[in-house]
Amino acid sequence: MNRVIEQANRISRVYGNDLDQIAESLGLNVIPQKMEGRLREFYVSGTIVINENLSNREKRELVAHAIGHHLLHAGNHLAMQKRIYSFGNYHEKQANVFAACLLMPLDKLEGFISNRSRIDEIANHFQVREQLVRMRLKIWANFENDLTGRQSARVG
Repeated sequence: MNRVIEQANRISRVYGNDLDQIAESLGLNVIPQKMEGRLREFYVSGTIVINENLSNREKRELVAHAIGHHLLHAGNHLAMQKRIYSFGNYHEKQANVFAACLLMPLDKLEGFISNRSRIDEIANHFQVREQLVRMRLKIWANFENDLTGRQSARVG
């Protein structure tokens, strides 16, 4: 997972977390489209198609997730799970970790952690859903934080 975190950190340092700017810089098109059923997003040939009926927070997460697939995995990806936080597929897990780290970079998250901010406060600040915040905090605890309480060497 360190490679995924490093990639998200690199993109965040260069572009921040402005997904429109990131997509444009990577030559990706993001197209909102009405979709029926369980389909929420898919990535094919440099195009991210996102269900226009989703909340803005979920759209942000799914676009970041698709950018993760673009940068980390060869080929096209179609996500049809009911929940994007499925740990059954390694590529999906990597794309989720990428999205969480891109949308909530450690340097911006640290203040919330040290202040023991509530999950909803963090979600509101970063304009993501609470599920993604929980995932991001697990990533921090498992990969970016020294268990003695000292900040470990940063990844990236």
